[in-house]
Amino acid sequence: MADGRTTLYPMVQFKKDTWEIDEFDCASMFLLVGSEKAMLIDTGMGVGDIRGAIEMITDKPLIVVLTHGHIDHTGNAVQFSEVWMHSADRYFEIPASADNRRKKTAIIAQRAKGSLGSPYTLFPLYPYDPDTDIVDPEDPSKLVIRDLTDGQQFDLGDRVVTVYECPGHTPGEVVLLDEKTRSLFAGDAISYNQICRCAPLPEAVKALKRLEALSDRYDGIYNGHHDFRALGAPLDDDCLPDMIALMEDAIRGTAAPCVCSNFWGDRLPLAGRKSGKAPESERAHPTEKYLRRGRCFLRLSL
Repeated sequence: MADGRTTLYPMVQFKKDTWEIDEFDCASMFLLVGSEKAMLIDTGMGVGDIRGAIEMITDKPLIVVLTHGHIDHTGNAVQFSEVWMHSADRYFEIPASADNRRKKTAIIAQRAKGSLGSPYTLFPLYPYDPDTDIVDPEDPSKLVIRDLTDGQQFDLGDRVVTVYECPGHTPGEVVLLDEKTRSLFAGDAISYNQICRCAPLPEAVKALKRLEALSDRYDGIYNGHHDFRALGAPLDDDCLPDMIALMEDAIRGTAAPCVCSNFWGDRLPLAGRKSGKAPESERAHPTEKYLRRGRCFLRLSL
């Protein structure tokens, strides 16, 4: 255990030699073990000792891949000497400060509790101490970040994982296809609550359609958060085609804005506001708009 940090993450082995590790509802990390090496996909917000948890499962040499540069996927990258990430996301701060990660973790924890309601909102859901379990690294400069490329393959020994670029959520978002277990690990590239800020919609749609065309190679899509799915369970089959259709509707200008409730029970306006102040309960961002199709929600920058 590193500096007394917890290794008691909720986790499930949902396929042979394949684990989803839940960082206390902040983010999902995936551990793939081959005959020669293992791979960790994403490192969460940086709560606890993810390296220690992995070493309880496997002692094989570890490859660490980051699906993108956001704080809730890179927070514990510094526990490892080397990670892989697409060069287009190198502008993100890795790692973000412990203070910033504590603030973001508290927001996500409140979201998780808010979705459960009373009495769960009265106490922490998980037994970790933010002051002990979210810390700054001693020497972040020791981390080596290597560049991922489209089509790159990692051979874990009888298990090959392939990288596919999927810009949209961030410029350097990637997904990883493990054909041995027929699993697609999508980070934040595919979800029911999609944020697309960093690529033109036609480019994002093209990337998602390429993944859809590969569907004969995978049976399930596992995104980087399990807000809309059970731990260890894939996204439902409607997610990817509905998100593609919603983006195409947005390109044509036929997607209709609407209003829904967020995790705290507040109304979110699924329409942009370029001027004026939104009611407190609606929390609109002045440069964004929100669209919906079926169970899919898409947040776009204006």
